[in-house]
Amino acid sequence: MAFDFGKTLRGFALAGVLASMATAASAAESISFNMSWLPQGSVGGVLVAKAKGFYDEAGLDVTVYQGYGGQRTVNEIDQGLFDIGYGDPVSVILNRANGGKAVFVGSINTVWPGALCYLQTEGAAEPKLADFSGKSVGGGATSPIQNIVPTWLEQNGLPKGHLKLLRMNPAVITSAFLEGQVDLAECWEGASLPILTENAKETGKKIGMIKYRDFGLDMYGSGFVTTEAMLAEKPEVVDKFLDASYRGYEYIAQHPDEAADLIVKQYPTLKTSVVLEQIKQINTLVRDAQAENKDLGFVRADRMEKTMGFVRDAFVLDDTIKTDDLYRNISR
Repeated sequence: MAFDFGKTLRGFALAGVLASMATAASAAESISFNMSWLPQGSVGGVLVAKAKGFYDEAGLDVTVYQGYGGQRTVNEIDQGLFDIGYGDPVSVILNRANGGKAVFVGSINTVWPGALCYLQTEGAAEPKLADFSGKSVGGGATSPIQNIVPTWLEQNGLPKGHLKLLRMNPAVITSAFLEGQVDLAECWEGASLPILTENAKETGKKIGMIKYRDFGLDMYGSGFVTTEAMLAEKPEVVDKFLDASYRGYEYIAQHPDEAADLIVKQYPTLKTSVVLEQIKQINTLVRDAQAENKDLGFVRADRMEKTMGFVRDAFVLDDTIKTDDLYRNISR
């Protein structure tokens, strides 16, 4: 049999390419990311960054995991079960109040995205907060609204018991609300609100909402959370992750329709119209027009201080937790 020197060279070349690819793959830094809940527009920047290869370009191998609520997610990050996750300052503060070392390292919801949703009545005047006296609110059993709402009501000159807060499984809140078992439901822009709106529309109903931030609640919503240890040991990895992630959020702002398609391609059980609406809502929340630094993710000291003050009142915490310890604006 004749020896094919050219074929042998091609074989060596291919082997070299494969070896280089294997070396590059092995050199990628593995990152575990907890979404805090199910895939949705709120974490759209992360999901699109993964789909578009932004993490790969940054030398990161990012694995995305489903979460089971903000407080649990932050605690799991603090325990080392995940490297980075989607979490809110409330959960970070409570984690640190219990000896944890979680840190908020970048905003996504630059304002609080929560609201109280109600069913609109045809021809009725838009209700005021005071009009809901004695009404029941379906909220998650571990949702921060269980503590936030009473303090928020007092700030608006209403008694803490103005609303009847119910602790419910988040999976049944929408159905209970639409079936009239509760008068109001907690809802979140970029997350549950589009789902609730779409389900209501299917039954001929229309959703109205009272946004907490329209009634004096000036605080941050969710963003990226990691730990002091991660920041100390792998600051450059956190930098790369944030750069690629906010590149993803920039992308979904410029290409919302494509972004929705990319997310649904990864999670086929999702409904494209719902994901698209979640993305549109997140796009209005992720950029803070009042921030001196216009970079996505920048955390303002004044708003974080207000967040700390409100949470301290709502959860009856002492002043041993310092606001400066809660967050970092790390170099990006």
